Amino acid sequence: MGPNQNIEITQKQPASSDQNDPEFAAINHLVSSGALNPPTIDPTARQHPLIRGTASRLRSHSRKDENGILLPREPGGLDVKVSQGTLDRVLQVMAQVVAVLERQGFSVEVSEQDRTVASIKGERVSFGVEEPIRKVVTQKPRVANPTDRWDYDEVVTHEPSGKLALLIHSGTWERHEQRTRWSDAKVQRIENLIPDFVSGLMRIAVALRRREEDRKRCEAEQQRRAQERAQLRKDIEEEGKKLEQFNTWVDLSERAERMLRRFIAAYAGKTRSRSAEKRPEYNAWIEWATRQADRIDPFVFEKPTSVLDRKRELSSW
Repeated sequence: MGPNQNIEITQKQPASSDQNDPEFAAINHLVSSGALNPPTIDPTARQHPLIRGTASRLRSHSRKDENGILLPREPGGLDVKVSQGTLDRVLQVMAQVVAVLERQGFSVEVSEQDRTVASIKGERVSFGVEEPIRKVVTQKPRVANPTDRWDYDEVVTHEPSGKLALLIHSGTWERHEQRTRWSDAKVQRIENLIPDFVSGLMRIAVALRRREEDRKRCEAEQQRRAQERAQLRKDIEEEGKKLEQFNTWVDLSERAERMLRRFIAAYAGKTRSRSAEKRPEYNAWIEWATRQADRIDPFVFEKPTSVLDRKRELSSW
Protein backbone atom coordinates (compact mmCIF):
# COMPACT_ATOMS: atom_id res chain seq x y z
CA MET A 1 0.00 0.00 0.00
CA GLY A 2 1.42 3.41 -0.96
CA PRO A 3 1.82 6.23 1.51
CA ASN A 4 -1.09 8.20 0.05
CA GLN A 5 -3.51 5.32 -0.34
CA ASN A 6 -6.67 5.55 1.76
CA ILE A 7 -7.14 2.99 4.48
CA GLU A 8 -10.09 0.63 4.03
CA ILE A 9 -12.30 -0.06 7.00
CA THR A 10 -14.86 -2.82 7.08
CA GLN A 11 -18.06 -1.73 8.79
CA LYS A 12 -20.73 -3.91 10.26
CA GLN A 13 -24.00 -3.37 8.46
CA PRO A 14 -26.78 -1.91 10.62
CA ALA A 15 -29.50 -4.18 11.79
CA SER A 16 -32.58 -4.12 9.60
CA SER A 17 -35.33 -1.84 10.87
CA ASP A 18 -38.25 -3.67 12.40
CA GLN A 19 -41.25 -1.37 12.39
CA ASN A 20 -43.20 -3.99 14.35
CA ASP A 21 -40.87 -3.38 17.29
CA PRO A 22 -42.25 -0.32 19.11
CA GLU A 23 -38.96 0.59 20.82
CA PHE A 24 -36.86 0.47 17.67
CA ALA A 25 -39.61 2.17 15.69
CA ALA A 26 -39.59 5.05 18.21
CA ILE A 27 -35.81 5.37 17.83
CA ASN A 28 -36.12 5.38 14.05
CA HIS A 29 -38.73 8.13 14.34
CA LEU A 30 -36.30 10.26 16.38
CA VAL A 31 -33.77 9.96 13.56
CA SER A 32 -36.24 10.73 10.77
CA SER A 33 -37.74 13.67 12.67
CA GLY A 34 -34.36 15.32 13.18
CA ALA A 35 -34.54 15.05 16.95
CA LEU A 36 -31.07 13.49 17.03
CA ASN A 37 -29.45 16.03 14.75
CA PRO A 38 -26.42 17.61 16.46
CA PRO A 39 -26.48 21.28 17.39
CA THR A 40 -24.01 23.77 16.01
CA ILE A 41 -21.32 24.29 18.64
CA ASP A 42 -20.58 27.95 19.33
CA PRO A 43 -16.76 28.22 19.36
CA THR A 44 -16.96 31.26 21.65
CA ALA A 45 -19.13 29.52 24.25
CA ARG A 46 -17.65 27.78 27.26
CA GLN A 47 -16.95 24.13 26.46
CA HIS A 48 -18.66 21.23 28.14
CA PRO A 49 -16.57 20.09 31.16
CA LEU A 50 -15.94 16.67 29.59
CA ILE A 51 -14.68 18.27 26.36
CA ARG A 52 -12.59 20.83 28.22
CA GLY A 53 -11.05 18.16 30.46
CA THR A 54 -10.27 15.87 27.53
CA ALA A 55 -8.64 18.67 25.56
CA SER A 56 -6.48 19.59 28.54
CA ARG A 57 -5.28 16.01 28.94
CA LEU A 58 -4.34 15.61 25.25
CA ARG A 59 -2.77 18.98 24.44
CA SER A 60 0.78 17.77 25.07
CA HIS A 61 2.38 17.27 21.64
CA SER A 62 5.14 15.08 23.03
CA ARG A 63 2.98 12.42 24.67
CA LYS A 64 2.10 9.97 21.91
CA ASP A 65 2.56 6.28 21.16
CA GLU A 66 4.73 4.70 18.46
CA ASN A 67 1.99 5.29 15.86
CA GLY A 68 1.50 8.97 16.64
CA ILE A 69 -1.69 8.58 18.71
CA LEU A 70 -1.91 11.11 21.55
CA LEU A 71 -1.61 9.81 25.10
CA PRO A 72 -3.41 11.62 27.92
CA ARG A 73 -1.21 13.06 30.63
CA GLU A 74 -3.65 11.74 33.24
CA PRO A 75 -6.82 9.61 33.32
CA GLY A 76 -10.32 11.05 33.38
CA GLY A 77 -10.88 12.22 29.80
CA LEU A 78 -13.22 10.97 27.10
CA ASP A 79 -12.27 7.80 25.22
CA VAL A 80 -10.58 9.29 22.15
CA LYS A 81 -7.57 7.74 20.45
CA VAL A 82 -6.48 10.20 17.77
CA SER A 83 -3.45 12.10 16.49
CA GLN A 84 -2.68 15.79 16.91
CA GLY A 85 -3.99 16.48 13.42
CA THR A 86 -7.52 15.26 14.17
CA LEU A 87 -7.81 16.33 17.82
CA ASP A 88 -9.78 19.55 17.22
CA ARG A 89 -12.16 17.76 14.91
CA VAL A 90 -12.76 14.85 17.30
CA LEU A 91 -13.43 17.21 20.20
CA GLN A 92 -16.06 18.93 18.06
CA VAL A 93 -17.64 15.56 17.20
CA MET A 94 -17.70 14.42 20.81
CA ALA A 95 -19.16 17.75 21.91
CA GLN A 96 -22.03 17.23 19.47
CA VAL A 97 -22.59 13.61 20.53
CA VAL A 98 -22.67 14.60 24.21
CA ALA A 99 -25.05 17.49 23.44
CA VAL A 100 -27.49 15.21 21.58
CA LEU A 101 -27.45 12.62 24.36
CA GLU A 102 -28.03 15.19 27.09
CA ARG A 103 -30.81 16.80 25.05
CA GLN A 104 -32.56 13.40 25.09
CA GLY A 105 -32.29 13.27 28.88
CA PHE A 106 -29.32 10.90 29.00
CA SER A 107 -26.08 11.49 30.88
CA VAL A 108 -22.44 10.98 29.88
CA GLU A 109 -19.57 10.33 32.26
CA VAL A 110 -16.09 8.85 32.41
CA SER A 111 -16.05 5.58 34.37
CA GLU A 112 -13.38 4.46 36.80
CA GLN A 113 -11.99 2.31 33.97
CA ASP A 114 -11.60 5.44 31.80
CA ARG A 115 -14.52 4.42 29.60
CA THR A 116 -16.87 7.03 28.18
CA VAL A 117 -20.27 5.84 29.32
CA ALA A 118 -23.74 7.00 28.32
CA SER A 119 -26.51 6.17 30.79
CA ILE A 120 -29.57 5.46 28.65
CA LYS A 121 -32.76 4.44 30.45
CA GLY A 122 -30.91 2.49 33.10
CA GLU A 123 -28.35 0.91 30.77
CA ARG A 124 -24.69 1.93 30.62
CA VAL A 125 -23.31 1.99 27.08
CA SER A 126 -19.62 2.74 26.53
CA PHE A 127 -18.39 4.45 23.37
CA GLY A 128 -15.48 6.40 21.94
CA VAL A 129 -13.68 7.67 18.86
CA GLU A 130 -10.53 6.31 17.27
CA GLU A 131 -8.29 7.23 14.38
CA PRO A 132 -7.37 4.00 12.58
CA ILE A 133 -3.72 3.37 11.84
CA ARG A 134 -2.68 2.70 8.28
CA LYS A 135 0.31 0.79 6.98
CA VAL A 136 2.59 2.74 4.66
CA VAL A 137 4.91 0.85 2.34
CA THR A 138 7.61 2.79 0.45
CA GLN A 139 10.25 1.61 -1.98
CA LYS A 140 13.82 2.54 -1.00
CA PRO A 141 16.58 1.98 -3.59
CA ARG A 142 19.30 -0.37 -2.40
CA VAL A 143 21.69 0.36 -5.30
CA ALA A 144 22.83 3.55 -6.95
CA ASN A 145 21.04 3.02 -10.26
CA PRO A 146 18.11 0.65 -9.69
CA THR A 147 16.81 -1.10 -12.80
CA ASP A 148 14.20 -3.52 -11.47
CA ARG A 149 12.16 -4.19 -8.34
CA TRP A 150 14.87 -6.34 -6.83
CA ASP A 151 16.98 -3.22 -6.52
CA TYR A 152 14.55 -1.80 -3.95
CA ASP A 153 13.85 -2.50 -0.31
CA GLU A 154 10.32 -2.17 1.08
CA VAL A 155 10.11 0.06 4.13
CA VAL A 156 6.95 -0.48 6.20
CA THR A 157 5.80 2.17 8.65
CA HIS A 158 2.53 2.92 10.43
CA GLU A 159 0.89 6.28 10.85
CA PRO A 160 -2.48 7.82 11.71
CA SER A 161 -4.87 7.63 8.79
CA GLY A 162 -6.45 11.06 9.28
CA LYS A 163 -9.87 9.39 9.31
CA LEU A 164 -12.14 8.90 12.31
CA ALA A 165 -14.48 6.18 13.50
CA LEU A 166 -17.20 6.38 16.13
CA LEU A 167 -17.31 3.15 18.15
CA ILE A 168 -19.72 1.52 20.58
CA HIS A 169 -17.79 -0.76 22.90
CA SER A 170 -20.80 -2.27 24.68
CA GLY A 171 -21.56 -4.72 21.91
CA THR A 172 -24.25 -7.36 21.80
CA TRP A 173 -24.51 -10.58 19.81
CA GLU A 174 -26.79 -13.23 18.40
CA ARG A 175 -30.36 -12.00 18.06
CA HIS A 176 -29.53 -8.80 19.96
CA GLU A 177 -26.61 -7.86 17.70
CA GLN A 178 -26.49 -4.21 16.63
CA ARG A 179 -24.14 -2.04 14.62
CA THR A 180 -21.17 -0.75 16.62
CA ARG A 181 -18.98 1.24 14.16
CA TRP A 182 -19.48 4.39 12.04
CA SER A 183 -16.46 5.50 9.98
CA ASP A 184 -15.31 8.21 7.62
CA ALA A 185 -15.60 7.19 3.99
CA LYS A 186 -15.14 8.78 0.58
CA VAL A 187 -18.64 10.26 0.49
CA GLN A 188 -19.36 10.76 4.19
CA ARG A 189 -17.82 12.00 7.42
CA ILE A 190 -18.79 10.93 10.89
CA GLU A 191 -20.14 14.44 11.58
CA ASN A 192 -23.03 13.51 9.28
CA LEU A 193 -23.48 10.13 11.03
CA ILE A 194 -24.02 11.47 14.55
CA PRO A 195 -27.84 10.99 14.50
CA ASP A 196 -27.42 7.40 13.36
CA PHE A 197 -24.64 6.84 15.91
CA VAL A 198 -26.74 8.17 18.80
CA SER A 199 -29.64 6.01 17.65
CA GLY A 200 -27.15 3.11 17.67
CA LEU A 201 -26.33 3.87 21.31
CA MET A 202 -30.04 3.83 22.10
CA ARG A 203 -30.57 0.58 20.23
CA ILE A 204 -27.64 -1.00 22.06
CA ALA A 205 -29.22 0.10 25.36
CA VAL A 206 -32.45 -1.64 24.37
CA ALA A 207 -30.52 -4.73 23.27
CA LEU A 208 -28.53 -4.82 26.53
CA ARG A 209 -31.72 -4.57 28.57
CA ARG A 210 -33.38 -7.32 26.55
CA ARG A 211 -30.32 -9.53 26.80
CA GLU A 212 -30.37 -9.11 30.58
CA GLU A 213 -34.10 -9.89 30.62
CA ASP A 214 -33.42 -13.01 28.58
CA ARG A 215 -30.66 -13.98 31.00
CA LYS A 216 -32.96 -13.52 33.99
CA ARG A 217 -35.76 -15.47 32.28
CA CYS A 218 -33.33 -18.26 31.47
CA GLU A 219 -32.01 -18.26 35.02
CA ALA A 220 -35.55 -18.31 36.43
CA GLU A 221 -36.46 -21.16 34.11
CA GLN A 222 -33.37 -23.11 35.16
CA GLN A 223 -34.23 -22.53 38.82
CA ARG A 224 -37.82 -23.62 38.21
CA ARG A 225 -36.69 -26.78 36.45
CA ALA A 226 -34.14 -27.46 39.20
CA GLN A 227 -36.88 -27.08 41.81
CA GLU A 228 -39.15 -29.38 39.81
CA ARG A 229 -36.37 -31.96 39.55
CA ALA A 230 -35.67 -31.68 43.28
CA GLN A 231 -39.37 -32.05 44.08
CA LEU A 232 -39.68 -35.00 41.70
CA ARG A 233 -36.63 -36.63 43.29
CA LYS A 234 -38.15 -36.07 46.74
CA ASP A 235 -41.53 -37.45 45.63
CA ILE A 236 -39.85 -40.52 44.14
CA GLU A 237 -37.82 -41.10 47.30
CA GLU A 238 -40.88 -40.69 49.52
CA GLU A 239 -42.94 -42.95 47.30
CA GLY A 240 -40.16 -45.52 47.38
CA LYS A 241 -40.00 -45.36 51.17
CA LYS A 242 -43.78 -45.73 51.43
CA LEU A 243 -43.71 -48.70 49.10
CA GLU A 244 -40.81 -50.23 51.01
CA GLN A 245 -42.70 -49.70 54.27
CA PHE A 246 -45.81 -51.17 52.73
CA ASN A 247 -43.94 -54.28 51.58
CA THR A 248 -42.32 -54.59 54.99
CA TRP A 249 -45.71 -54.38 56.69
CA VAL A 250 -47.10 -57.04 54.38
CA ASP A 251 -44.15 -59.31 55.10
CA LEU A 252 -44.35 -58.70 58.83
CA SER A 253 -48.11 -59.13 58.89
CA GLU A 254 -47.83 -62.35 56.95
CA ARG A 255 -45.02 -63.57 59.23
CA ALA A 256 -46.90 -62.58 62.38
CA GLU A 257 -50.19 -64.04 61.21
CA ARG A 258 -49.20 -67.09 59.21
CA MET A 259 -46.08 -68.17 61.03
CA LEU A 260 -45.81 -66.87 64.56
CA ARG A 261 -49.48 -66.89 65.58
CA ARG A 262 -50.14 -70.21 63.87
CA PHE A 263 -47.11 -71.67 65.63
CA ILE A 264 -48.26 -70.23 68.97
CA ALA A 265 -51.76 -71.68 68.44
CA ALA A 266 -50.29 -75.06 67.56
CA TYR A 267 -48.00 -74.91 70.58
CA ALA A 268 -50.97 -74.05 72.84
CA GLY A 269 -52.96 -76.97 71.42
CA LYS A 270 -50.12 -79.42 71.92
CA THR A 271 -49.48 -78.36 75.53
CA ARG A 272 -53.11 -78.61 76.71
CA SER A 273 -52.73 -82.32 77.26
CA ARG A 274 -49.49 -82.01 79.19
CA SER A 275 -49.21 -82.28 82.94
CA ALA A 276 -50.84 -79.56 85.08
CA GLU A 277 -47.62 -78.68 86.87
CA LYS A 278 -46.08 -77.61 83.52
CA ARG A 279 -49.10 -75.44 82.63
CA PRO A 280 -47.75 -72.13 84.12
CA GLU A 281 -44.49 -72.58 82.19
CA TYR A 282 -46.37 -73.24 78.93
CA ASN A 283 -48.73 -70.31 79.49
CA ALA A 284 -45.82 -67.96 80.23
CA TRP A 285 -44.10 -68.92 77.03
CA ILE A 286 -47.34 -68.50 75.06
CA GLU A 287 -47.75 -64.98 76.51
CA TRP A 288 -44.12 -64.14 75.72
CA ALA A 289 -44.39 -65.48 72.15
CA THR A 290 -47.68 -63.57 71.63
CA ARG A 291 -45.91 -60.37 72.66
CA GLN A 292 -43.15 -61.06 70.11
CA ALA A 293 -45.76 -61.56 67.39
CA ASP A 294 -47.47 -58.32 68.46
CA ARG A 295 -44.14 -56.48 68.26
CA ILE A 296 -43.80 -57.17 64.52
CA ASP A 297 -47.49 -57.07 63.64
CA PRO A 298 -48.16 -53.74 61.80
CA PHE A 299 -51.79 -53.86 62.92
CA VAL A 300 -50.85 -53.73 66.60
CA PHE A 301 -50.26 -50.03 67.26
CA GLU A 302 -49.32 -50.23 70.96
CA LYS A 303 -46.27 -52.44 70.82
CA PRO A 304 -45.33 -54.49 73.90
CA THR A 305 -42.03 -53.49 75.46
CA SER A 306 -38.98 -55.74 75.47
CA VAL A 307 -35.56 -55.72 77.04
CA LEU A 308 -34.28 -55.75 73.47
CA ASP A 309 -35.38 -52.11 73.24
CA ARG A 310 -32.55 -51.23 75.64
CA LYS A 311 -29.70 -52.43 73.39
CA ARG A 312 -28.63 -48.85 72.67
CA GLU A 313 -28.03 -48.24 76.37
CA LEU A 314 -25.01 -50.55 76.30
CA SER A 315 -23.07 -48.26 73.99
CA SER A 316 -23.30 -45.35 76.48
CA TRP A 317 -21.88 -47.33 79.42
